[in-house]
Amino acid sequence: MTPLLEVQNLSIGVKRGKAYLPAVDALYFQLYPGEILGLVGESGCGKTLTARAIPGLLPQGVQITSGHIRFNGTDMRKVSKKELRRIRGNELTMIFQEQMTALNPLLKIGRQISEPLELHGEKDKKLLYAKTIEVMRKTGLPEPERLVSAYPHQLSGGMRQRAMIAAAIISGPKLLIADEPTTALDAAIQGQILRLLKTINRELGTAVLFISHDLDLISRLCDRTLVMYAGRLVEAGDAQSLFANPRHEYTKALIGSIPSGERKGKPLATIPGKTPSIEEEKPAGCPFAPRCLRAEALCFAGFSGKTFPKDQRYALCRLAEED
Repeated sequence: MTPLLEVQNLSIGVKRGKAYLPAVDALYFQLYPGEILGLVGESGCGKTLTARAIPGLLPQGVQITSGHIRFNGTDMRKVSKKELRRIRGNELTMIFQEQMTALNPLLKIGRQISEPLELHGEKDKKLLYAKTIEVMRKTGLPEPERLVSAYPHQLSGGMRQRAMIAAAIISGPKLLIADEPTTALDAAIQGQILRLLKTINRELGTAVLFISHDLDLISRLCDRTLVMYAGRLVEAGDAQSLFANPRHEYTKALIGSIPSGERKGKPLATIPGKTPSIEEEKPAGCPFAPRCLRAEALCFAGFSGKTFPKDQRYALCRLAEED
């Protein structure tokens, strides 16, 4: 099957003075039509920059320094501004974690949901209204005929997130990038949003790139998982296999720190040290080596990682072994 999204050797730099310091380093992955791919890692590992680089939404002072991004056969680094505008909000859409900052407080919810269709040429107001009501129902927004005239501050956090998802899918995109879409929502609402994303994926065939620091959410939603640390891809593979048998020491540490009923009354596992900043020099080998309790001298040296063809897994870890 041909990948819908192909990221090859992607490096992203943040400007410091005259230099660009590496925030994402030689990242590569593929996402296939109809798939839900999870991207997980601690805050500051480069997840959001990766997400924003795909549709060309990197902030000022941040740029792609090398690599390629191909979406639906189009090289996103070489595409014209006109073509990029056609792709964004139409074939490729994105939802963000902060509903109150992502939504315009001065515009009614219905207008913001229908805006992608308007921007891509739809002028029939009756059709816009009908499609807006339809997608609001599809995303579980109650009483859409009433809410269509409401402002963002009049909606709960979960309803605002549903409105953002409605705006993202109204044009029938091939790919939806969801960047921490359940942050600051309680557990019940988180579950509702996950079920909604699964429904969209199943019924509309929309591929989803789901970005989170929450391993539990990733394990419940995704088909495959990518684990990032300090801008590098450290492990990748089928989600069930990866969570059942993590091969990289960082992935093992992350999974070991998840609270569970089995560990009730016991201290939570912790990872010593802290995530390095982009200013800090990192090992040529595994970036997690300075914090790894099992690290050997060779872990700090240059290393391209191990692949495991049996279960299509990858780990940037010299200690990783086949089952």
